[in-house]
Amino acid sequence: MIELDNGGGFGVRGELHPEDFLIPAAARVAGRPVKWIEDRREHLMSANHSREIDCEVEIACRRDGTILAIRSRISANMGAYIRPNGGVVPAKAAQFLVGAYRIENVEIEVVFALSNKTPMGTFRGPGRFETGFFRDRIIDIAAHDLGIDPADMRRRNLVTLAEMPYVLGKLVPYEGVAVFDTGDFPATFERAIVEIGYERLKHRNGRLIDGRYHGVAVTSCVENSGPGPRENARMRLTPKGVIEIHVGSSSMGQGLETIFAQIAGEALGLSLTALEVFRGSTTHLPVGMGTYASRAVVMGGSTVLVTAKKLEAELRAFASEIGANSLELSPEVVAHLAGEAAARGRRLDVEGAFENSTPTYSSGAHAAYVAVDPKTGHVEVLDYVAIEDVGRAINPALVHGQAIGGLVQGLGGAFLDHLVYDADGQLLTASFADYLLPTASDFPNVRAVTLEDHPSPSNPLGAKGAGEGPIVNVAGTIGNAIAEALRPLGVRI
Repeated sequence: MIELDNGGGFGVRGELHPEDFLIPAAARVAGRPVKWIEDRREHLMSANHSREIDCEVEIACRRDGTILAIRSRISANMGAYIRPNGGVVPAKAAQFLVGAYRIENVEIEVVFALSNKTPMGTFRGPGRFETGFFRDRIIDIAAHDLGIDPADMRRRNLVTLAEMPYVLGKLVPYEGVAVFDTGDFPATFERAIVEIGYERLKHRNGRLIDGRYHGVAVTSCVENSGPGPRENARMRLTPKGVIEIHVGSSSMGQGLETIFAQIAGEALGLSLTALEVFRGSTTHLPVGMGTYASRAVVMGGSTVLVTAKKLEAELRAFASEIGANSLELSPEVVAHLAGEAAARGRRLDVEGAFENSTPTYSSGAHAAYVAVDPKTGHVEVLDYVAIEDVGRAINPALVHGQAIGGLVQGLGGAFLDHLVYDADGQLLTASFADYLLPTASDFPNVRAVTLEDHPSPSNPLGAKGAGEGPIVNVAGTIGNAIAEALRPLGVRI
């Protein structure tokens, strides 16, 4: 398996499609390389679809807004057959229905049906995006029924820092007991309140201003990431004096080459120019677990750190063996060691692994301020801010890019890029003329704030996932903001 640059893959690359078997089989029969090309229409029709989930949900509360229980029936359209990860989507929708809230009594039923549509698969924040909408809509509806500010109702029910680690229980049959590791959910929520200016803007809810109804909403979110059980890496010193880093984590354009080089460089005390990163190929590393569920830095980065320490010990031992004057690593010392190793036929090559089955939990809050045209239904996002505590941001610029990308992708899912079928199951949106992707001009007013207040205790970097968290609460936050705007018209989202 040789990994090439793929430019991105939010879920599609996580499934085995029929051609994934047919292409190598054909190559074996033909005895020569086989190249397969699909056009845009084929891709939109055949690559896994996602998000088509309905939920009937009930909530029980005290009059003061304390949530006592939640009960739901989650229904998913799985398409014509089950793809390998298809069941993950409705399962995660159930697992994350309670979100960051203290809800002791939970009953969730998950059902799914087959249809004549393209099969369901995972897509950035699978199940979390959908269930964030269900949860945050029902909380806002309940708050208005009780005559309570939705923000105050959330404050009353958020799990607090003093309750960490917080045990949620066994939420899905095939996983262990879920436990929030660290995080201050109320603090991130209050940060979002301040950033959006909620106390000032809430008085505009439902007001007609310059021909548009205005609305503001704030929600809280939590996302697990970094699943194990392990990840592998290999490092070797080449005769040219460059340290090669081979990792089992795949790159989808999220900057892993830079991040892994940073981690190794800091561990070894070397600049990035002395390091070269290779990923996802069996040529030099036989086993790797890949990239999914925001695990690349949590597991892959921790593996790079562990392996770098092993290589450092190997280099120091070799330096002592050849009587080198300095044991402090520098580009010059590494180059000298490389030359000596080549002359002696010595391989300075180590493999390492990091094992951990305890997921991390990044947490945060989203806030949206919108204006809705009552004649056309057009929604203008006047301001959107997302707060996320990722434990530790190895490269803040890349984390910020992930956050903005997730927000815009979530807004696209709410407003634009929809897979529309006719009554006979024929896909109608099979080109970019019909399947509308968001651009910078669609949502120019989005902001993201990254916090590093509560590192994860389950990995040596203290990192938590940062790739999927930014998308998970977009639908719920936008839905609530629109509902607030259109409340005078009797509209219920």
